[in-house]
Amino acid sequence: MDLITGNFYDADTSGTGWVIGFSDWTRLPGSDLLHVPQDAPLSGLCVKWYDHPDGHVSRSDKQVSAGRTMSMLVTTGSHFELDFSDEPDFHPDHTRTLVMTRAGDYAAWGAGVYHRWRCERRSTILTVRWNQD
Repeated sequence: MDLITGNFYDADTSGTGWVIGFSDWTRLPGSDLLHVPQDAPLSGLCVKWYDHPDGHVSRSDKQVSAGRTMSMLVTTGSHFELDFSDEPDFHPDHTRTLVMTRAGDYAAWGAGVYHRWRCERRSTILTVRWNQD
């Protein structure tokens, strides 16, 4: 599964603060999900800011991911869970769960990944999607 997780507060951005782009640090070990070559054409850029209330749960008919996606927890005192799978039925042997409780927690994933989410405690999530042509 093309997936990386972490916390942007812990990321070594060489003092720049950029979390997606063409800087060398975006080439994380085993993944280029956050790396966008400076001359790469992009399409379908989407940015979503959503304040999820307690108990908010994703639809069950979500499509498989296309392109690249990065979701980050923005708020403190939150609890947001994301499930990722390479199968649409989220079989436990093929599912990875990320619990985001610290501002800056993130997940980045590529095409062909199924995801679903649930908000246990009010959470504001910033999501960015794009395609590299």
